[in-house]
Amino acid sequence: MNIRIKDLLRKYNAALVYNDDLHKKGFNIPINSTSNIIVVNSDLTDEEIEQVILHELGHSANDDKVIGSYNDYLVPRSKMESKANDFMLRELLENYILRTNTDPTDINCVSFLESERLPMSFEDSVRRIIMGELSI
Repeated sequence: MNIRIKDLLRKYNAALVYNDDLHKKGFNIPINSTSNIIVVNSDLTDEEIEQVILHELGHSANDDKVIGSYNDYLVPRSKMESKANDFMLRELLENYILRTNTDPTDINCVSFLESERLPMSFEDSVRRIIMGELSI
């Protein structure tokens, strides 16, 4: 696990638990307003584990900013998932830029997604983050 993820786990006061008996990639359990547990399927590849941790940290960072219940209503749940995906993508993009020494404006979204083994459905989000939100 890279140092950036360790720093983010500390920042969001998140404990990390691996479980080999999950039927999903991972999930976040809020403990209180300042801490949570991130449970990750230990059968995933290292790359998938990093993506899941970053996605779940996105929930830690953003879910309290969305009005509504994740479990009871589709709209808040969709917003929370979108924000968690954006958090993950932003972190992966920052790491990609540092690793490849690429200027953000020169990033090919498809190449980035392929290198991270992410679905092409994230292409619009990656483009939006690169063009308007990425602050490195």
